[in-house]
Amino acid sequence: MQPTLQALFRHFENIMATDWSTIAVIALLCGVASYALKEYLANPPMIIFVYPLLLLLSIVTNYVFTAAEAYSPNKLDQWLMWTIIASIIGTTAGTAMVAAIALWRER
Repeated sequence: MQPTLQALFRHFENIMATDWSTIAVIALLCGVASYALKEYLANPPMIIFVYPLLLLLSIVTNYVFTAAEAYSPNKLDQWLMWTIIASIIGTTAGTAMVAAIALWRER
């Protein structure tokens, strides 16, 4: 297998190996953001497509923080702070992507 493909699979495996408590906190924060964002969509039921995007980007951001060893996952306060920051960055990036797609569709 090619080294690039091996690295891609290794990253995918590491993303999938994220612990459940981190995923639960990220899912809760993305759910709250999706609920608030729902009011600003032209078609509110479309939030069922936006929520997974927010969740995916937040989990990938959390993986980047973990891979960069930006914090010690053994300390509860650091883990929670960096998980919340990853959720904020993922939600912001997801909202920007949805806005860009909506703007592109309007033109």
